Amino acid sequence: MPSPRRTGHRLMISVGRDRQWAAWLEDERLVEFHQERAGEASRAGNIYLGRITHVDKGLGAAFVDIGLTQAAFLPLSEAGAAVVEGARTIVQIEREGQAGKSPRVTTRTSLAGVHLVLLPRRRGVSISERIVDKDERLRLSALAKTLAEVGEGFTIRTAAIGAQEQQLREEAAALRTSWQEMLDHERTRQPPVVLRQQPSVDLRLLRDHGLQFDEVLYDQRNAAAAAVTWCRSALPDLTARIAFRRDVEWIPTAAETLEQVEDALQSRVSLPTGGGIVIEPTEAMTVIDVNANAAGTQTDVTNERVLLRTNLEAADEVARQLRLRNIGGIVVVDFIDLKEGAHRRQIVDRLRAAVANDSAPVWVGAMSRLGLVELTRKRRGPTLSEAMTRICAACEGTGRVRQTKDEA
Repeated sequence: MPSPRRTGHRLMISVGRDRQWAAWLEDERLVEFHQERAGEASRAGNIYLGRITHVDKGLGAAFVDIGLTQAAFLPLSEAGAAVVEGARTIVQIEREGQAGKSPRVTTRTSLAGVHLVLLPRRRGVSISERIVDKDERLRLSALAKTLAEVGEGFTIRTAAIGAQEQQLREEAAALRTSWQEMLDHERTRQPPVVLRQQPSVDLRLLRDHGLQFDEVLYDQRNAAAAAVTWCRSALPDLTARIAFRRDVEWIPTAAETLEQVEDALQSRVSLPTGGGIVIEPTEAMTVIDVNANAAGTQTDVTNERVLLRTNLEAADEVARQLRLRNIGGIVVVDFIDLKEGAHRRQIVDRLRAAVANDSAPVWVGAMSRLGLVELTRKRRGPTLSEAMTRICAACEGTGRVRQTKDEA
């Protein structure tokens, strides 16, 4: 008799010669997918010693050579001090360059741990908004204030819920040591040079979300062993959940998981009880259109309750697709028109609840009279499409090809 299919939060990591990918599944449905190829790892969060090459006061920015093809864009408001051409400066990438744009950097560096984020150049303590228990917020806030040394601050991460004082003190000390090592390295090197690189995609996910996973599976034994070694000091409670298992033994299998990735590269997504959504990215924003079931009866497409059900399903799927496709910036969702104001509010409430589990901050506005909902999601690296596809040489990304003379 076959064993029952398991559910829960599962992270599955495939390690190849020239790439590594990680799939985050909830109840066997893909909610996040990350892929890095050799030499193409994400640079967001990396810290560099750079040199200022140009200051444009009219633009309110400086440009910093950090060793990449394009100079990095440093807003003067993020510089923290007066800047002059030729000066050395330590900067951190906030957002990678895309579509010909320079990467954006800041001098307000931060070093992330499991429970804490060290802010070596900023004072004060902030607490993750996801920590909602008032007593726990007060406990962590008071504790963090005793951790901070002169001139530094901390952000308390969600994983700190329930953490003991000794855990936080040890992590704060380790982060502080890392920062000091970077300063020592900076004094002996000439820019541009990397001072601190983000860990591989699997360790980033374990660091940022590890305790959310019921199971972490690797298809390479050495990689699984390395993750266990890392977790023994950083996340000891997670070590027992990490295992090596061949990808054909995964549930779902690696092939089934990659089928879900292929589905996420399509513009149309079907909904469980009919209807669907169409996702169209543009340079300025992403537009998502919700459609009723075309195969339904005339009564179905005019019945308020049927349309409400379709819109509610769409709200759940929109939240999942934003996270899975890593869509950032402005998003406008065109829901099916409804007459009842209470139904409109119900849809927005459903969408807000659905995006609450997103690892990126999402803001959802009210529904307009035309059934439009505007939301914003913080950009975090390339979208799934940008990471997994390339621009068509024939149409150059428009999706259309010029007619020939005979066709015109």
